[in-house]
Parts: sequence; structure tokens; C-alpha cells
Amino acid sequence: MKFLKEIFIKIIYVFLLIYLIIFIPKLFGYNPLVVISGSMEPTLKVGGLLYYEEIDINDFKEKDILVYELKDHIISHRVVEHLDNGFITKGDANNSYDSSIVNDNQVLGRGTNWSIPLLGYYADFIFRHKYILKILLSIGIIDLFVDYLIKRKDNQNEKK
Repeated sequence: MKFLKEIFIKIIYVFLLIYLIIFIPKLFGYNPLVVISGSMEPTLKVGGLLYYEEIDINDFKEKDILVYELKDHIISHRVVEHLDNGFITKGDANNSYDSSIVNDNQVLGRGTNWSIPLLGYYADFIFRHKYILKILLSIGIIDLFVDYLIKRKDNQNEKK
């Protein structure tokens, strides 16, 4: 039974560590984004985790990855041209430019030219089910506290 508990707790710690890996870049201004389309393959793979940073509109260059909002979803495509009224974009895997110009007010930031494969699936799950993270964190903290109490009791028994 103790063996199963140890495995369970280690799995929880791994999930918490992955969560930290996903969100620590936010402290440095990089926001995570799950890649849900193959339009930027092979650079950004479906299920990968892309990071983007907010930058000034005028700092975008040709071939940067532009992350922007379109209706109810977020897109990351490459800048083809920066116009006075917005951007012309294109996905790496697409044959043609995007049909509409991306306005400055739609822009969220500049994306990285890489993504962490498959981690987006986990991030998406956590985004959608935040309560699960709270449960895992609670179990981890309780386990640490119980282990501390047991070790403290064992140390007291050894001194007697």
C-alpha cells in the first residue's frame, strides 16, 4: 500500500512540475498558447505549447510569428507584410495568404519560432479543468505536511 501511495504522490509532483514549466515563463512576460491547427507546421506542431510576448506593433518584422485574436479563437501565423492598417499573414503550411488583414487591435504579441511538443494537450486540460490542479496541489501539500509530522514524531521517539 505504501508503494502505491509513493507512486501516486510522485505522479502528482510530476504534474505539478509540468504545470510550473508551463507557467513560469509568464513571470518573464511570455504567455502560453496551445497550438490547435496544423497551419504553421512543421515549425509549430499541433498539440505543442507556443509562447508569445506582447511587443509594440512597430517592432514586428517580416517572418515574425504574429499571435492575434480572430472572432472566438487565437491564431499564430507569420507576418508577410506590415501595412499602415495592419498585417498580411500566412501560415507556413498554407498555400496562400490569409484572406483578411489583421488589424493592430487584434494583435496579442509575437510568438516564438518553436513550441514544446505535446505539452499543449496537458496545458489545455489544465486550462479547462482548473479545479483538478487545486486538488493535486492540495494532495501534494497534505502529503508534505503528513511526512513532516511523521518524521518529527520519529525524531522525538529516537530521542527518548
